Amino acid sequence: MWIEAIRKGFRCSFVHFRKVWGGVVRNRLFNFKLNNSIVHVLVIFFVALFLLYCFFGLKGAVSKDHFHRLSKMTVEVKHEDGTVDIFKSNLFNYTGKKDKLTIHLPLEENLKAEYQSINFFFYSSVVKAYYKDQLLASYGENVDRHMIGHLRIFIPVPIEAYGDEIRIEIQPTMNFMEDNFHFPVLMSMNDALFFPILGVETSFAFFYMVLIGSYIGLIILACLYFTQDYAKEGFWLMLLINGIVSWYMGNSGMIYASASNENFNAVVEYIGMYMLFFSAPLYASYETSRPIVKKYLTYSGRFLCGVFVLCLVLYLLPTGYSFVTYLRLAQGIQIIMVFSSLISLLFPGKQAKKRGDYIMQYGMIFVAVFGLLEQIRIMFASRITERCHPVLQWFTSTPFARFLIYSLLITFLTSYAFKVAYILEKTLEEKHLKILAYTDNLTSIGNRQYLQRKLDLLDNSHSTDYAVIFADINDLKYTNDHFGHGAGDRLIKIVASAIKDAVDSVGGFTGRNGGDEFLSVISPAGKVKGVAEKIRENLACVKESEHVPFPISLSLGIASYKEVEAELKLAGEDYITTSHVIRKADARMYEDKCIHKRSSNRWA
Repeated sequence: MWIEAIRKGFRCSFVHFRKVWGGVVRNRLFNFKLNNSIVHVLVIFFVALFLLYCFFGLKGAVSKDHFHRLSKMTVEVKHEDGTVDIFKSNLFNYTGKKDKLTIHLPLEENLKAEYQSINFFFYSSVVKAYYKDQLLASYGENVDRHMIGHLRIFIPVPIEAYGDEIRIEIQPTMNFMEDNFHFPVLMSMNDALFFPILGVETSFAFFYMVLIGSYIGLIILACLYFTQDYAKEGFWLMLLINGIVSWYMGNSGMIYASASNENFNAVVEYIGMYMLFFSAPLYASYETSRPIVKKYLTYSGRFLCGVFVLCLVLYLLPTGYSFVTYLRLAQGIQIIMVFSSLISLLFPGKQAKKRGDYIMQYGMIFVAVFGLLEQIRIMFASRITERCHPVLQWFTSTPFARFLIYSLLITFLTSYAFKVAYILEKTLEEKHLKILAYTDNLTSIGNRQYLQRKLDLLDNSHSTDYAVIFADINDLKYTNDHFGHGAGDRLIKIVASAIKDAVDSVGGFTGRNGGDEFLSVISPAGKVKGVAEKIRENLACVKESEHVPFPISLSLGIASYKEVEAELKLAGEDYITTSHVIRKADARMYEDKCIHKRSSNRWA
């Protein structure tokens, strides 16, 4: 006897251990697999991106024998007081918009070819090109609603100019150079279309792909904005990426490769800049755990989002408004909001950090470094001339902004991927726990909590066309006493399977009400008798096929909402719930069980 007791105790302990620790191990294995899957996907993505980058760099670039950088030049800067500064390279500057710049570009005879052009960018000025006294091109004079931005200069070169020079006269419209001047490029007119992306073809392809991808992401996440936890943060992230890439492509002149229009290039640049006002703080507000910082980022982001929409509407309407009306104020706001967002991302205040948080924090260090270097470069670019140290000349020509955007994209996308994986992991865990909370461990159908939830929903929906089957297993105690509790558990599983199969075939729900009782709700009510017959048929099939040694039978009670409603209305009750219908079905099940007890022959 005591041996049997020890054996049962050991078996119960083992089952409990398997349920508890088995679930823990499965969850950890699942989490490990999910995180590894994210890592594999990211590795494959970045390797593929690198290979694509290399391929475009080798095959997609304009061949070097198709263009020539004009590094030999003389630049005269005539100041308002009549003094003149002479520079012998592209590293020059001026002191005010009343200065007059003249660039002399000698064209060697060995470069002679028909249908060639000189191409370069210059920032917000009136630019005219001459061969002797012949006007070859003019830019920046009559551009409708033109903004401060890069002018894409295209100068057709007459065949007789080779062996002589092209003279370019520039009248600035700003008191300082916004950036340093890059070498003019001599190339055929057919290839000149690719000048805006010359040397950065792979970056252009990548940024264009990111820009299109961000629009697709915005549409998808906007549809999920109010239904998925990760969609809100993802939406503002996509908007932030879109704004950063738009600003850079406009600022660098890459947009000219898509549309050779000064206004369009400037609008893309400044819309991108204005989008940073609100997208940066709103995205950062989801990453910080500091309440005051979160409120500051959220409220300022929402306010600036309204400002952006207002500015966009004013620009699209015939009001004459342009984004440069308050440009310096806008740039100041941009610096404040981006810097605030950057600091909040660097120091989010999270106690328990996850992998995505570490990626964000360390990635933002590189972003901060490149951002600082780019700001320093812009501040001093117009002051660095050919007379400065070669290290400073190299510094002003280094594309820190491009490195900054690469760092941002890699950091944001990688961190967000891990965050989404964590959210999905937690969501699946919660669903798994919810399923466990509503599932009967023995039969794998709904338990009492599941039934109560479904019945509450049925009451709240005010449905009237349904019926209840209340079932009770006959002779379960007899089976437990004579064949053991294992046989009793098997009997319960057989009955549960028979009921579930019958109910699922017509629609409805079923669950174990506890012990040997089962409750099923059938809708519409007209199918309830067929379900009851199906249950008995299923049990009869099990008897024949499995040859079980214990009796298998059920006592059933059926009641419909409409018949109970009719009875209770006669008694003066108007409010009918599922509880009334269940009590009626329970009473009829008890009547059926009494009949079974009277007519049943007990097993010896």
